[in-house]
Amino acid sequence: MFKFFYSLLDVLLPRYCYGCKQVLVLGEKVLCSNCFVELSRTMNHFNKNNDLVNNISINFPIKHAVAFINYDTNSLSSHLIHKFKYNDDIIIGKYLTNLFCNELKDKVWIKEIDYVIALPLHRIRKATRGYNQSEIIAKEIGKRFNIEHRTDCVKRIKYNKSQTKMSKEGRWKNVENIFALRNASLLEGKHILLVDDLVTTGASLNSCIKTLSTIKDIQISVLVLGKTII
Repeated sequence: MFKFFYSLLDVLLPRYCYGCKQVLVLGEKVLCSNCFVELSRTMNHFNKNNDLVNNISINFPIKHAVAFINYDTNSLSSHLIHKFKYNDDIIIGKYLTNLFCNELKDKVWIKEIDYVIALPLHRIRKATRGYNQSEIIAKEIGKRFNIEHRTDCVKRIKYNKSQTKMSKEGRWKNVENIFALRNASLLEGKHILLVDDLVTTGASLNSCIKTLSTIKDIQISVLVLGKTII
């Protein structure tokens, strides 16, 4: 009965693939089967000492660092991340996060996380954009693995320039001392999962990790939806 209802609904109100724009069939969500296979997965959650770990362990030893898809120029993956990051397409962010959670569900370490913390946006940028895309990801992870999502422990205190067109050196200088701790005692002795949507040079993540590393006995792991090939 339900299958008939949803089939009829698809005829009356067809849904379209975010990748190729073809009509989705019953059982497909957001992406058609062909585009789903086309996603360029990093698979680095199978390798503890992957390139992402090495890139963001400059100021503090990271326990685990995982990214879901490669942000290749003009690829389906980059198209989806861009729509989520800049075009208010929250559906895409939630969809990709849940796909990644499916791949992480058997990892022991993800169940040892005490808190999920999104890389914070400055309040002005958050007001302008309307939401923090990293918080969307963090909330979905928290719900999926029953981990508390905290927004009261670290904040961005400087409204720095957009880094989109900056050099690697410029990005690192742009994010110096832009984060500050709040209620730091809540994170003492805890294993936190720091979440971001996209990592390119790793400058912002490293800056936040450096700030968090001053907390006594803290352990930090990192999860991002997309990464450039480092």
